[in-house]
Amino acid sequence: MEKSSIQNMNPLITVVVPVYKVEEYLEECVNSVCGQDYKNLEIILVDDGSPDNSGQMCDELSKTDNRITVIHQENQGLSGARNSAIDIAKGDYITFVDSDDIIAKDMISSLYKCIVSEDAEMAVTGLKSFYEDGSFFTNPHGNQIFVYTKEEALDCFLFNDYLTPCVCGKLYKMALWNNVRCPLGKLHEDQYTTYKLIDSCTKIVFACESKYYYRKRTGSIGHSNFSERAYDLYYGINEEYAYIKEKYGMKCPNVSVEKVTWELVFINMMICGNKENKKIIQETRTFARKNFYQIIQCPFINKTRKIQMFLFIMNYGLYKSFYLKYKKKHPMA
Repeated sequence: MEKSSIQNMNPLITVVVPVYKVEEYLEECVNSVCGQDYKNLEIILVDDGSPDNSGQMCDELSKTDNRITVIHQENQGLSGARNSAIDIAKGDYITFVDSDDIIAKDMISSLYKCIVSEDAEMAVTGLKSFYEDGSFFTNPHGNQIFVYTKEEALDCFLFNDYLTPCVCGKLYKMALWNNVRCPLGKLHEDQYTTYKLIDSCTKIVFACESKYYYRKRTGSIGHSNFSERAYDLYYGINEEYAYIKEKYGMKCPNVSVEKVTWELVFINMMICGNKENKKIIQETRTFARKNFYQIIQCPFINKTRKIQMFLFIMNYGLYKSFYLKYKKKHPMA
């Protein structure tokens, strides 16, 4: 099919919104989805056994827009909610929005145009993080557009300033999900999912302009207290690393830096929760030391992050003191 004829198509796009204890934010989120300038949408709200009024709100919102379908189910977690929607989705494409987040009016249309223009299977928007204190962080790459092969995408997707492992903020051809589901019962489920989807692509587009607005709030998974379940992040990091390293080797030369970067995030979580695992800390420092040259050369992390990793390698006690002081000044970071 010629590209010009593809551009005239108006395929159905499914938007999945898992819902759990978000009555304060839900209406704003759903309104941002219903208000998209791309109109041919199937919007699936999944009430995942929410104990507040969120489920009832879903039903009320469905009365305002006939594109909305509501699923009510016993609590299965974020993965279970997403999977339930995927199983009934009718769209040719699919995207995910967390129910406390917001999307720009043209997010879906702009991502669809990227997929069409580059004949890609996935398009990604930049994330803008906003905090309860009114501060925010926007993707630093402005309006740049990167077109990646899957090897190039896997080489940079774990770095937060680039593709990120987050399932949200991406538009996928539905076929990518034919053999992929989110893992049940795990926190940080995106770490187990996104690399598999990228691996099924031939081409991915990253449009850096931030059109997905990610709310960082106290009590969300990313800011909850450290628990044994947080080890899901650590295991996910190592699963990704092993898969990419074995399958692609030097085609993804920065995968080792990705591993160090996210293991350091995990160690920071342990520091904040006063639950340090000395074995993991030592193994991570050894691995970082072994790959230090690659860290220095990596184009996906800035100078500050490289200095942070150097301090972590050279003197853990000093690094820990530095991080705790930083966290005290930036509690939502």
